[in-house]
Amino acid sequence: MDLSHVIDWTREALRMSLLLGGPLLAAALVVGLAVNILQTLTQLHEPVVGLVPRLAAVLLVLLLILPWMVGRWIEFTTDLIGRIPYLM
Repeated sequence: MDLSHVIDWTREALRMSLLLGGPLLAAALVVGLAVNILQTLTQLHEPVVGLVPRLAAVLLVLLLILPWMVGRWIEFTTDLIGRIPYLM
């Protein structure tokens, strides 16, 4: 196995992890920012208040994009496993 193959696979794995985790992290960021602004305006500084909306937003986004995520993950895995015989 050549070092360039390892670097390419690592780059693809990192890109795939960002692609799959990005929407969930973005949803948590946007909802967390909105809740923090609301907490600042109402002067309610309770850390637990922001947890529930963020968790709900992440779960909602996960349920909405789960078929797409699974499809991308399976495509990546089959491509990765399909390349193995050519390296031997």
